[in-house]
Amino acid sequence: MRAMRKSRRPHEVVASAPPDRLVGALVDQLAATVGGHAAYCLPAADRPDDVEVVASSANCIHSGLERSSTREPVRGGRVLLVWGARRWGEEERTALRETAGWLAVTGDVDRMRSERDRAEERFRSLRADVTAARERLAHVRDLERRRLVRAITTSTLRDLDELRRRLRGVGERLAEDGEQERIAALGAVVDDMLETFRAVVRGVYPAMLPDKGPRFALEELAATLPHPVRFSGDLGRRVGWQVESGFYHAVAAVLNLLAGEGIHRDDDPAVEVEFARDEVLRARVRSTVGDLSAGDLRAALHQDAERIAVLGGAVECTVVDGTAVVSVRLADRTTSVTTSHGESSALFQRVSDLVKQGQHAAEAGPARARWDAIAARLVTPPRLAVVADADGPGPAEVDSASLLGVTVVFAGGPADLAVAEELLADDGPRGSVDAVLCRVAPTPEFRAALRRSPQRVELSETTCLDRLARRLVTWAPVIAARRALVSARALLPGLPVDHPLRWAVDRIAAEAHEITELDLLDELLSGETRVLRGVAEDAARLLGAEGADPRSRLGLEPEVNDEQVRVAAQRAACRWRAHAVRPTTSGRDASVCEVLVRTAEGLLSEGRNP
Repeated sequence: MRAMRKSRRPHEVVASAPPDRLVGALVDQLAATVGGHAAYCLPAADRPDDVEVVASSANCIHSGLERSSTREPVRGGRVLLVWGARRWGEEERTALRETAGWLAVTGDVDRMRSERDRAEERFRSLRADVTAARERLAHVRDLERRRLVRAITTSTLRDLDELRRRLRGVGERLAEDGEQERIAALGAVVDDMLETFRAVVRGVYPAMLPDKGPRFALEELAATLPHPVRFSGDLGRRVGWQVESGFYHAVAAVLNLLAGEGIHRDDDPAVEVEFARDEVLRARVRSTVGDLSAGDLRAALHQDAERIAVLGGAVECTVVDGTAVVSVRLADRTTSVTTSHGESSALFQRVSDLVKQGQHAAEAGPARARWDAIAARLVTPPRLAVVADADGPGPAEVDSASLLGVTVVFAGGPADLAVAEELLADDGPRGSVDAVLCRVAPTPEFRAALRRSPQRVELSETTCLDRLARRLVTWAPVIAARRALVSARALLPGLPVDHPLRWAVDRIAAEAHEITELDLLDELLSGETRVLRGVAEDAARLLGAEGADPRSRLGLEPEVNDEQVRVAAQRAACRWRAHAVRPTTSGRDASVCEVLVRTAEGLLSEGRNP
């Protein structure tokens, strides 16, 4: 029998025993208290007069226990049995009743825990459904906007063009009858209608927005408005499509109102638009509005204000002495794939904390601005550039990548040094990319520029856009963390020699096995290395070339169980450990094998602790 203090009361056992061994501990303590045996049982499903033992004291014999034992019912239909007791007084009977009560409570707790687990699983399922529904809704909304654009351009504009052509034909035939002037006036009306429709199309889906950003798209819109518009300020680096699109449409609505035909002015001063950027995108639009009040402006813009409010932004209107100021603001980031995946990445969290320390240490001035830029880029969605001679990626490709959480930018060919420098720049509409898909042959200078860059930029010439985007999503937290560490290291010379950030950056970089994996994977996939010749494909798979989950890394089917994952990981660790000590293995290959062994051992640890 397990050694236990005989004087312990049931509540003392409950307070000290682990939850998974509590029932057995209560039964053992009861047996020790009475100096006999005890068992916690439930009625047998197929034998009404028999019981099935749930837990029993050590070294007890179950035969005939239901006939020779003292029975104490337990709430929920179970029973607590005691037999062979050497002590049986009031204290022992009290212990029996208290133990039965605590066993009932334990059963209640187990049931509630199971219900809670089911509720949590249901909650996770519903949350996933809501997230998927939101993504589908956003996708459908964007597709519907594109469908409207196509419908307008392929039907309405075509019909109007046909009408204009016929009117010109009629005008030529009626010229001799003196109707030329009236026909010309009618043609001018049709021309104005065509331009109006084109303006509507640009408003629904501005061509400049995905390529150049909201400011360029708004300048394009302003060129079509009857009143002049003057722009100043800057919105800084590009942000996600959802943010830019929401911000553009809100400011466009303000410009259409203040610089359109609806505002009557005695003079014609320019509408002023001032952009700014801190942690939000800001636009301040200033214009004379005559007799209109702030309430009139809010009423005219209420639908646009509601739309941007859904994204966490706001539209505010004020009018003083006939001059209106309409402010539009929208947070410069939504929850990106980098942020959402980074929540489960220890490396990403460590780097995020490091960047916050850098911001705090810099306090203000240019140094703080550089740390702020690192923080902003850390949570920016992965950026993928497509370099091609003619047309960029198709709408379906961009839609697919956007749903994954990847921002796609287009750069016209050729893929030369100038384009490479533009893609590698920290600023600019096409800069700071994480991967490049070349649909034209890159020049040697282009390749060399990407290789020389301290930032990691994957170059692909054969992979489809969707596959490359998915790989970026898989590695998004590691890519973002690596980029932030490289940028942070560039700021270290401005810090004191003994500043803790200096060794913190080096320590994280040295301990970040994920970054080592990513760099080695890039080297293996580039096809320009002789590392692990003949087995490079297996090494790349283990490093995550076909997926970052353990089963994909180990070449297993998705349905295999955790034990099979553990065995495969152990086998992989042994394989690369043996490969490292072969006489024919070079020093470089041996160091690569050490990385692979550590990766396999990490998967082995995951298999033991699923």
